Amino acid sequence: MLWRLGCLLVTVALAVGCQPAKEKTGGSEDSPPAVTAPEFSHVITIGSAYYTGGPQQGRPPDGTLFKGTRVRVLENAGSYSVVRTADGIEAYVSTAAIGPAEGVKGEKK
Repeated sequence: MLWRLGCLLVTVALAVGCQPAKEKTGGSEDSPPAVTAPEFSHVITIGSAYYTGGPQQGRPPDGTLFKGTRVRVLENAGSYSVVRTADGIEAYVSTAAIGPAEGVKGEKK
């Protein structure tokens, strides 16, 4: 009986945890269609981890937005802001990592 229980636990562990989750670094096949460029008035100025479930979680980040990634700021929440990328990723990013994009109409210099 103990042998069968052990085999069952090993089988379940292998089935559930075989492959680690892949870190997102952009869009995926499941992402919504890209939004037009004029909406992206900001850019990531330094590589920054992002979190889809809320500001900095007690777990690893969901991915990384790289320097130069154009984003649309949806909400400024203090030290974190909610942004959307052209790939459709909507996530919390450090506000310090966001800056205005050059050449965007209406931007003050």
